[in-house]
Amino acid sequence: MSDCLISVIMVNFNHKDDVSRCLKSLYEYLPEGKSEVLVVDNRSTDGAPELIAEEYPAVRLTRWDENRGLAPGLHYLIGESKGEWLFILDSDTIIQPGCIDAIMEFAQSKPCLGAVAPRIRDVTGDIQMTARRFPSPLNALFGRQTLLSRLWPENPITRRFLKAPEQDSNTPFPCDWTAFAAVLVRRSALFEAGGIDPNFFVYWVDADFFRRVRNAGWEVWCFPSAEILHVEQNQPKRVRSPLGIRDFHRGALRYFYKHHGWGGLNPLLWIAAVGLWGRTRIHLAINRRRMRHERPT
Repeated sequence: MSDCLISVIMVNFNHKDDVSRCLKSLYEYLPEGKSEVLVVDNRSTDGAPELIAEEYPAVRLTRWDENRGLAPGLHYLIGESKGEWLFILDSDTIIQPGCIDAIMEFAQSKPCLGAVAPRIRDVTGDIQMTARRFPSPLNALFGRQTLLSRLWPENPITRRFLKAPEQDSNTPFPCDWTAFAAVLVRRSALFEAGGIDPNFFVYWVDADFFRRVRNAGWEVWCFPSAEILHVEQNQPKRVRSPLGIRDFHRGALRYFYKHHGWGGLNPLLWIAAVGLWGRTRIHLAINRRRMRHERPT
């Protein structure tokens, strides 16, 4: 049996400054002698892999020759890691004091726990509401960043989906799933759930994974008194990558097909496909308009 307690796994793409801050905070709080850090770099062009190799030689760095996405990167790193626990972490996070020790102690106290996440705040101090209930069709209107949720943030549907009351307190609470920005996963639970599906790219891979974790009988928790910062540039009106827009909607359809598609026999699958195709076209058009307005004259 491996002596490694925690394997930190991280996928990076053009986040040189962020990954440097993340690794600096990580090594300050990781249990000494009981951990390892593995990073896949998806062919960054900003000097990130060179920085990691030079400043953090203990990191087990893998450089890919193309951007294969988050899900394939995590799938690969799990196979390369040795720890009893896997700490999945975004490269634009900053570990706060006591976070790792607190979630590890909580996780080890619950034999049925498959995963636990800290509370995640953005750099302004706002809670990112990443520990949620499983998505439903209503989330097309009341998701975390939909127009209705922004215009009416206190509506009961959005607050229920985001488990807002629980995330505002310091009491640990169970949830259906949590974002892969920062989460500690028990290796045995991961394998019972079938691992991470590398056929996703970035979006929806976490919702799919935790659906299978819960189906396998494991609990998923949020431990809000432990926190990390997430330097995420995910603002509602920002210019987005067209690849990201397409991937979000493709991932949503794949999630729906896997968990609600009845092997392709659910007639609602075709309605979902047409709706997501139309939503993709609308968001691409809005994004092009924003790009034109932000283009220097």
